[in-house]
Amino acid sequence: MTQNELQELTVQKCLDYFKKRNKGYLDYAMRSGKTAIALKFLQKFYDYDPTVLIAYPDNKLLEGWMSECHKWGYVNPNITYVNFSSLKKYKTKVFDVLIVDEFHSTSDFETDSCHQIMTNDENTKTLLLSGTVTEETKDKWGVAEIAKYTTLDGIRDGILASYSITVHMVDLDTKVITKNKAGKPKTEKQRYDGYSWVIAKNRREVKATMNLALARNRLSLSSVGKLNYVKKLLKTLEDKRVLVFTGLSDVADSIGIPSYHSKSTSNVNFTQFQAGIIDQLALAEMGKSGVTYPQLDSVVLMNFTYSPENSAQILNRAVMLDYKEKIADLHIICLNEDAEIKKIKESLSMLDKTKIKYVKN
Repeated sequence: MTQNELQELTVQKCLDYFKKRNKGYLDYAMRSGKTAIALKFLQKFYDYDPTVLIAYPDNKLLEGWMSECHKWGYVNPNITYVNFSSLKKYKTKVFDVLIVDEFHSTSDFETDSCHQIMTNDENTKTLLLSGTVTEETKDKWGVAEIAKYTTLDGIRDGILASYSITVHMVDLDTKVITKNKAGKPKTEKQRYDGYSWVIAKNRREVKATMNLALARNRLSLSSVGKLNYVKKLLKTLEDKRVLVFTGLSDVADSIGIPSYHSKSTSNVNFTQFQAGIIDQLALAEMGKSGVTYPQLDSVVLMNFTYSPENSAQILNRAVMLDYKEKIADLHIICLNEDAEIKKIKESLSMLDKTKIKYVKN
């Protein structure tokens, strides 16, 4: 099945569905064309310009919607775009259509705002879009599935690349010594073990250990052991186009390759990477959604979300890219610590286990 055939088939499913019901969701992998499907549905379902509210979690997605409207010739002056963070401003408004892109990403408060908009008028049509819908999300929204198209479906049809995931289990550094808040000199391994000991001792007191868990996670994000390992890994990929996702801007700046993040004084590195002038780029919590990276060979994740839905989204972001041999090469850098390994395995639970290998370093 081609992408165009998939889209036309899905548009017809939406038309048939919304003739009888008002609320539904599409669980479709990236590159299947969810935005195009939604716009084609609007074109065919309405013989006038309906009032439409399109909600999204990242402003990069806004650029995608506006680009797709232009591409498909959908001109509707009654479209309102809103970031999830501003949904509360529209709780009392009435729309013909509510479209929520990446609806799995809404917070409980943002979901409540959407539910209010959905019920302001019994005729409002609600179309929810995502590529990774868990049972928890289904329960939270209480909306029926219109159709599903998985990453494996996309690989089968040649719309998406196949993929390989390598989880690199890396030891914490035991050489570099810094002082903790109490002024005691400790290695990052000693600090991590200290946090873990207290957390385990008080595991039943969630509130009491929350700050310690956050501190342990920050240590993981800035780990010297991870940083040194990634530097070595990049040397084996130096002839490849590689994107590195980190969790902190100073880590992105320390890898030894061009970086781009919210603190960058310009977007030159990002622009040059997209143009193919440079072949390696480190990002810090940016560009995980709403951005397409051309001719990418490998993705390295120094920090990794522990949400199965978000993990699958990151994978989809990788496999939708252009690969000469149709294999997306994804590397996850994981601390060789039980707590982090357990969370990584949980976060990868929605993915094909035969495509995942764990390597101890």
